[in-house]
Amino acid sequence: MKGQHPHCRTTPYCIRSFIIVNAPQNFVFKKSLFVDFKQKGAISYFKRCYLCGVKVQNNNKLIYYFMNQRLFLMFFSLATLLTGVTAQRYVITGTVKNGQTGSAVEFASVTLLRQDSTIVGGIQTDETGSFKVKAKTAGNFILRTSYMGFTTLYKNVQLTAQRDSVNVGALSLQSDDKILGTAVVSATLARVEQKEDTTMYNAAAYRVPDGSTLEALIKQLPGVEVSDDGTIKWNGKEVKEFLINGKDFFKGDTEVAMKNLPTELVNKIKAYDKKSDYTEMTGIDDGEETTVLDISTKRELNESWVTNVDLAYGTKDRYAGRFFATRFTDRSRITAYGSANNTGNQGFGGPRGFGGGGSGLRATKNAGLDFSWENGKSKKENGRLELGGNIRYSHSGSDNVSTSSSETFLTTGSTSSFSNSWSKSKSGSTNVNGGFRVQWSPDTLTKITFRPSFSYSESDSRSTNMSGTFNDDPYAIEGMYSPLDSIFAATINPQLEAIAVNRNNRLSMSDSRSSSFDASLNIMRRLNNKGRNVSLQANGGYSQSKSHSYSLSEIKYFSTERQNSFLNQYSYNPSKNHNYSIRLGYVEPLGKQWFGEAGYKFSYRYSDSDRSRYNLDSLASGKFGDEYDAWGSWETAYALFGTLPTDRELMEKVRDDYNSQYATYKYFNHTANIGVRYNTETIRFNAGVDFNPERTEMSYMRPGQHIDTLITRTVFKVSPQIRMRYRFSKTTQLDIRYRGSSSQPSMTDLLAVVDDSDPLNVSMGNPGLKPSWTNNLRIFYNSYNPDKQQGMMAGLNFSQVSNSISSRMVYDQSTGARYTRPENISGNWNSNANFMFNTGLGYQKLFTISTFTRLSYNNQVGYVSNYNSGNSSTGNLSELLDGTYDGYNRLFNSISSTKNTTRTLGVGENLNLAYRASWFDIGVFGSLDYQHARATAQDRANMDTWNFAYGANANFNFDWGMSISTDIRMNSRRGYSDASMNTNEFLWNAQIAQSFLKGRAATISLQFYDILHKQSNVSRTISATMRRDSWNNAINSYIMLHFIYKLNIFGGKSQSSTSGKGQGRREGGNGSMRAMPMMRSMGGGHGGF
Repeated sequence: MKGQHPHCRTTPYCIRSFIIVNAPQNFVFKKSLFVDFKQKGAISYFKRCYLCGVKVQNNNKLIYYFMNQRLFLMFFSLATLLTGVTAQRYVITGTVKNGQTGSAVEFASVTLLRQDSTIVGGIQTDETGSFKVKAKTAGNFILRTSYMGFTTLYKNVQLTAQRDSVNVGALSLQSDDKILGTAVVSATLARVEQKEDTTMYNAAAYRVPDGSTLEALIKQLPGVEVSDDGTIKWNGKEVKEFLINGKDFFKGDTEVAMKNLPTELVNKIKAYDKKSDYTEMTGIDDGEETTVLDISTKRELNESWVTNVDLAYGTKDRYAGRFFATRFTDRSRITAYGSANNTGNQGFGGPRGFGGGGSGLRATKNAGLDFSWENGKSKKENGRLELGGNIRYSHSGSDNVSTSSSETFLTTGSTSSFSNSWSKSKSGSTNVNGGFRVQWSPDTLTKITFRPSFSYSESDSRSTNMSGTFNDDPYAIEGMYSPLDSIFAATINPQLEAIAVNRNNRLSMSDSRSSSFDASLNIMRRLNNKGRNVSLQANGGYSQSKSHSYSLSEIKYFSTERQNSFLNQYSYNPSKNHNYSIRLGYVEPLGKQWFGEAGYKFSYRYSDSDRSRYNLDSLASGKFGDEYDAWGSWETAYALFGTLPTDRELMEKVRDDYNSQYATYKYFNHTANIGVRYNTETIRFNAGVDFNPERTEMSYMRPGQHIDTLITRTVFKVSPQIRMRYRFSKTTQLDIRYRGSSSQPSMTDLLAVVDDSDPLNVSMGNPGLKPSWTNNLRIFYNSYNPDKQQGMMAGLNFSQVSNSISSRMVYDQSTGARYTRPENISGNWNSNANFMFNTGLGYQKLFTISTFTRLSYNNQVGYVSNYNSGNSSTGNLSELLDGTYDGYNRLFNSISSTKNTTRTLGVGENLNLAYRASWFDIGVFGSLDYQHARATAQDRANMDTWNFAYGANANFNFDWGMSISTDIRMNSRRGYSDASMNTNEFLWNAQIAQSFLKGRAATISLQFYDILHKQSNVSRTISATMRRDSWNNAINSYIMLHFIYKLNIFGGKSQSSTSGKGQGRREGGNGSMRAMPMMRSMGGGHGGF
């Protein structure tokens, strides 16, 4: 009910009207004058009228008084003034540090108490260990600082009217070790923490062998996977870059950090999706994100040189050497490294993960320099300047041997085509590249970023390959151990010859050179403080390359009258490319928290490529004289391999015009984008759409097929994108993203041309190809509870492609030739989900448990072919193929192919349980990967395979500088049709190390790899059309003796290492140890030569 206060009618400044509403029974009156006036308007409530003193008669009633504007402003100004005078006046600041290592302690609790222990206020420290606590009144207080595993620190603080701000400086927390007999039990750090969209791993919570590089640490992180080829994935997304303290570190090369950065430098590892320079400067989400691992270094190493030398030699002539030096300050960093080894790594990172260091024997040499510098001005000052860059050199040589057996799924006749191959290759490569970054803010409203880069590379290789093709499984023949050896023998097993289609003996050689230069420029200008800005982005680049390749091939056909083939071929492929683009962007604030975005981009690319092929065996045709007969047979051409006739006119006469081509491309692209953005502390929402008209011109010439044409293609693409992030708290959030995009088939795929330079693999174009459309959806949730050291992450990814381009194949049963043509096919989609949970257990969190669960479902669609060489309904295959595109087209039109869908369900689980004390830790683990595949057109593609592993690891650190670590692991495979792949591999690694000299600067370490000689190098891949089993050579079992020396120079004074007494405690000092990284996969291995 509404009315006037009866006792206030004569009071000129009293509140005149009110509303009476029902109040809840448990309503508690608050003493503050104003309550939530932003939501209720100029409203306050009273127990009595503050001017006339009339009380509210009904305790269950809440009286709201509407104040007139003048009185409200007067009260509001007074309250604001009082609040500023009292609540905001008294401030206590400081930092919290680890008393043993000097590093900052994040998430430490800082509480301000009165003398009677009542709480005034509190806060948690940030990532630099800093805090700021406020008090409303002056007085004598107690500052309490605590963190799990440390002794609580108390400090008296006095605040007065004259001393209303106090900086207590650095508060050092000491380890809270509890002596139990002779054992020291220490609380552990949280392994994983979550801060907004960043996952943080505490390096001190993971132990690695002394002298290890970052790779040994990365392989232990929950949610991070490292494959045999060095690919790093975080929550299923590939990590493209490493950063050091937020700055580029050998940008684009993850191997440098993995193989060379010592773990003793690392404080935290942060994983997140880094936005592009353009997005960071403008706020316009261009959708270009890079998944990075950002390494935070230990702050106690600031203003110091940190150097590390590691020299090693082992059995089987294994060797490794590594040098690393870096200097950090608050304003700069410089890093230099060098390494050489033949253990299969591009650097040296201590004990290897499951699957070894990759296939083949490999020797590498690497060196590099990286730097960053800033002039010390803050981001709010004019003239801020940042510089950074790197230069790298690498050389590698490899000696690889591999064998494989594969099955290609067909539709009729024999259900599959089988092939076996053996290859041996040697290769070498040299690379030099570099990149630089300049970021300048001439004033606080303008930011300019310039990034130039360059690269040069050269490579060469030589390989021998032997292969055989069969119409039935050769291993089904009793006693057949090596079909390939038998098919190349002087006398062939009759049963094998009955199913043999062809054999191919091939020798190849190639070399290449390439160079490139690129640069990008970003300029952003803020037009006001409300979010209005304008931006300019420009990019340009130039590249060139050339390659030479030679090949000899001798093909024997078994089940046809077709004449055997001998090919002696040479090709030369030069190319030149250049490109540039320019982009304008504008952001306009539309209202409270809303922003509008608009942009335009123009791109241009030009490419000039030439592919000239020569049939050198034609020199022996008799047309050019007897002196060239040696080019026409394997026995005599082998001696001339890699050389060319000096007569250039003669070379033009044996040019393969049918398979030689010359093409130039011009690509014009316009992109206009509009979008809206809504930002609050709780919600971030982006929505936009790109409108993309593009035009491509290709001038194409192929004399042997009478093609000399200019083709123009014009398309219009629309790409929508939506992203929403909802923050439930600072450590809990939900992120949802969607992006749709279209892609066009390559211009050469649209041409009516045929490439039959390899008679066993003939390809052709398809002018009828359509563009494909891809939908991508990602949902990601993460949460972290710092009090419980409990973290959780969950993710869901979905991708669907319409009109994807798939290769349709027709297989010739008589010759083993494969004819392929690109065609559109729909139905490809895949989804995956992952869930990670980790928590500390017990009061001091000495136990930790972590689990990482993966689910995937892939729907792969492809064509499996109906082959029919001599019994086609339209006649003999040779009659269809008249050497023209129309002839090959008739082949595909006359022979049907069946659409095959392979549905694969994958389930994976990694479970780890660990206990950690001050001088030892022990852990047990288990992993499981299950694949369930079913095919609609080929029962032989069905499979149910299990890869599982379990084991334990232990580490012991003794006061006299000795450390021992060991791990055991059982790797098992089940469900493979080939019984030789259903194996158990019991793997055991161990290390013993002794540190000595002052500060334990030197370490001698003896490492044992695969002590029981059980690791194999077998792998399997499967798709909708085939599956393949492979083996690669590697050296998995050997012993290495290391000498490691660490020298740190602080402020001009050298100090041998930062380790000392107390190593191996919760801080994870230099002497702390952990079992060698557990092996994770089924193939590959280390090697060298």
